[in-house]
Amino acid sequence: MATIHDVAEKAGVSIKTVSRVLNGGTEVSQKTRTRIEQAMRSLEFAPSAAARMLRGRPTGLVAVIAEKLTTTPDSSEIIKGIQLVCEEQGKMLLIGETGGNAAIADRLVADMRERRVEAILFATPFHRQVTVEPLLGSTPTALANCFEVPGRYTQVVPDDEGGGYAAAQIVLQAGHRKIAFLQLIPGMVATGLRLRGFQRAMQEHGVPPNAAWLIHGAEAGDADEFAHLNDAVDRLFASGDRPTAILCGNDKMAMRVIFILQRRGLRVPADVSIVGFDDFRLISEALDPGLTTVALPYRQIGELSARRALGQAPEPAGTIQVPCLPVMRGTVGAPPAASGKGAKS
Repeated sequence: MATIHDVAEKAGVSIKTVSRVLNGGTEVSQKTRTRIEQAMRSLEFAPSAAARMLRGRPTGLVAVIAEKLTTTPDSSEIIKGIQLVCEEQGKMLLIGETGGNAAIADRLVADMRERRVEAILFATPFHRQVTVEPLLGSTPTALANCFEVPGRYTQVVPDDEGGGYAAAQIVLQAGHRKIAFLQLIPGMVATGLRLRGFQRAMQEHGVPPNAAWLIHGAEAGDADEFAHLNDAVDRLFASGDRPTAILCGNDKMAMRVIFILQRRGLRVPADVSIVGFDDFRLISEALDPGLTTVALPYRQIGELSARRALGQAPEPAGTIQVPCLPVMRGTVGAPPAASGKGAKS
């Protein structure tokens, strides 16, 4: 790779003169400047980021410290949102993957700061609390899909409570009153928030939730988080009093629930309506009928966090909640007639 020394030698000038051109100095004649620029093109010379750092000029680099985000396809839209903003502003995106290891995260932050990145974004594959170590100095920082209790930085998260409310509203407005909720893993931030939104919608419609139908469809610690899902569905249909609609913690769970119901001889949505969560389109658009769901606004979270980190939105640090909106497709219909035709054990 050509260096500034090679350019100076080819152009027949001093290194200091080349440096002046790189710094935008006006004291170099146009004839000399042209000769240096021709030498740069001939040698395919590009000023390094390190050289720009030494000159105190912006590096054009933006860093994402990702926690298992690059290997989680349904939430990788966060990266796409950040990349969109970087392209608009002519920035180059650097991605460091921690794999959930705090020591790796610390090393990546130090490395990115050494490269003089213009902003650092922390991003996680699901809504959760994080601890951001005080190693960032004055580097502009934002959190995407995660938050910290001190609230020192802008943190952009999904409105999971609003999403739970929206999911319940879909089936309530379709006329359902016997509604089950197969929730995500216990202890997750989204699990508690969505349940709160579900309960609020039920209360507004004067429908008391059936506690026996509020079941966790996913469990932590198993190689397959849905290993007990079949048993959970069996519990919902163990008696004559059965739900006519099931809300699911995510689209992957909803897809499995649909297959389980089909094996029981139940039709979706004629016998049971299903609502997912995420709008993971590899699933929601591939099912037949298409899955009615609530979209997690991953791309918007990425965009907003990048704009805040890069100073496009100068509001003070704080938490921004991005709405989770319903996406209507084909797995929700009116509740079946009281006779329950078509429903089988």
